Amino acid sequence: MEQLPDEVKVQILSYLPLLDLCQVALVSRLWNYLAQDHSLWRYLSIKCGTHDATLGRIIEKHPFITHFKYVNNNKITEAGLARVFVQCGPTLSHLFLDACDLLSSDLISAIVEYCVSLSHLDISSNTCVDDVTICQLATCQSLNSLDISNCDRVTDGGLEVLITQRPLRKLLASYLLDVRVRTIENLVAFCSLTLHTLHLDGGNLCDEDVAKIGQITSLRELEIQYCDEITDVGVIALSRLSHLSIIRLYRCFNLTSCSVSEIAMKCSYLNQLVLSDCSEIDDRGLLSVGRHCSYLEKLGLAQSYNHTVTDVGLSAVLLGCGRLTELILKGLKGVRTFISLIPVLQLKKLQYVHLGGCQNVAPSLQETVAALAPWVILYGHYASTVKKSRYVSQCLGNIHAHDDSSLIDVVV
Repeated sequence: MEQLPDEVKVQILSYLPLLDLCQVALVSRLWNYLAQDHSLWRYLSIKCGTHDATLGRIIEKHPFITHFKYVNNNKITEAGLARVFVQCGPTLSHLFLDACDLLSSDLISAIVEYCVSLSHLDISSNTCVDDVTICQLATCQSLNSLDISNCDRVTDGGLEVLITQRPLRKLLASYLLDVRVRTIENLVAFCSLTLHTLHLDGGNLCDEDVAKIGQITSLRELEIQYCDEITDVGVIALSRLSHLSIIRLYRCFNLTSCSVSEIAMKCSYLNQLVLSDCSEIDDRGLLSVGRHCSYLEKLGLAQSYNHTVTDVGLSAVLLGCGRLTELILKGLKGVRTFISLIPVLQLKKLQYVHLGGCQNVAPSLQETVAALAPWVILYGHYASTVKKSRYVSQCLGNIHAHDDSSLIDVVV
């Protein structure tokens, strides 16, 4: 190690969690010097037990933090949190304040005033967030990504001010009951060339409203909750977005294989396809997915004890989608032994198979999978307790890595 350049040593230290980094700093003066490199302290996550004084010392010594995540903490005060925005504001680009018990109008004002480089802000699940908050954020010049999911006091009025002033790239607005077609019309008018990720609550949307989303030509990821009133007509209109890579539709009771086939044919670059409560979908839709979606990595089907999706459709997906890594199937009574019908080479990318509620799966499927593809984690009614635990822990690990892999945890 002594012969390595300092730059390489710092790169090695970048893989350590913060607590281990602090231990390394105690080894010698050289390692203390290396552990204090600002590049190692750009990602900071504050968790339970951290005091204002501790947080203050960290940001004084390392003021170039770019990613900051706050988790509810009874020892951090509003003043301590505001100090982060004041001192690290010039470099802070990603701020995560979901379900933050300290969030207030004064803190939002501090964010707008001092965080001049802020591009992504997560203030989801905060009851204090309303249209006034959104109007404040509209003056944040660098903001282009916003998560306000589950902030039920936000309406079309507040979002209209934001959308007309900020060229958004990402808007996460799930579970907002008062967001209606007016927001979609504003997105089409002002963000059709910039927006690539959109999450909405579909409780107040109809086919005509969903069809308007098809005019946002830059869109790459779409998620709609509560698609109760949306039918094939609206979803087929989305197929004009040929570069969509992620589609997630929940409670889509009225969708059939017609819309699935159309999406598969027109959106051939799909990476993820998740359809919940789609009891009218059958093998025809999956045959089309297997034929056209060669880039698909995740397929999720949650149906209310549906008999129409069988081994035939699922085998077609596994044969045609060679990059598939995750297959989530819930409540499919027609599923029995589909994996055993697939050549081993076609399963080399597959990692997880979830069969919750698939009551007719053959008891021998677990042994078949273990023999053909032992690297596949099988989870469901017939999977062993060990495999269940392994699947759940790995899934949780993946979720954590996806959300917070760039954040260093501080527990003091």
